[in-house]
Amino acid sequence: MVTSSEHRWSDADFVGGHPALDFINTVADKARTRDEEKLMQWRDVHTWAAAAGLLAPADLKRFRQHPRLDGADELIALRQFREEAYVAMLHVTSGGGDERAVGSLAAAIRDAIGRSTFASFDGRFIWRPDGQTAWRWVDAAALAFEHLMRSEDLGRVRQCGRCTWFFVDRGRGAGRRWCDMRTCGNRAKAEAFRER
Repeated sequence: MVTSSEHRWSDADFVGGHPALDFINTVADKARTRDEEKLMQWRDVHTWAAAAGLLAPADLKRFRQHPRLDGADELIALRQFREEAYVAMLHVTSGGGDERAVGSLAAAIRDAIGRSTFASFDGRFIWRPDGQTAWRWVDAAALAFEHLMRSEDLGRVRQCGRCTWFFVDRGRGAGRRWCDMRTCGNRAKAEAFRER
C-alpha cells in the first residue's frame, strides 16, 4: 500500500453519506486498488473523525485526552478493521466478498457494545465508546456500522462503478453509479470517450 504524508480532507472524502461508509473510503482508489492510505498517523484519524461525524464533539475531546492509547499497533488494528468491514460490506451489498467477514464485523460490533455505555446524549440514546481503552477507535467505527446495519440506508448502499468506495444512494430514478461525478464519474466518461 502506498503511503503519503498527512492527508488534507475535503468534501470529496465524504461522499459515503454515513460515517461508516466514509470510514471504508479512507483510502485513495482510482481503479479498485485500495492502494493509497489516508490514515497515516493519528492526526489523520482525529481530523477525519471530526469531519465525518464519527464521534460527537464531546466524545472526540474525551478520546484526545488519552493520546498514550493511540499507538502504532492500534492504528494498524484500525486499518485492519476497516479492510475487514470493506469485505463485509461487499458481501452485504452484492453477495461478493467473504461471508465470514460479516461474522467478524458482527463480533466487532458485539465487542464494541460490551465496552460501551448506552447513554442519553443530545436527546436520544446512543452507544458511547469507552475513551480509555486501546480499542476505542475500532469500537467507535464498529458502532457506526451497527447504526448503519440497523438503518433504512443499508438497502440503499451501493459501490461505485469505478472504484471500491461505497455510498448511500438517496436519489430517484436509475440510481447513482459513481461515488462522485467530479472524480470517478468524469474519469469513466473520459475513458468511454477515448474508447469510441
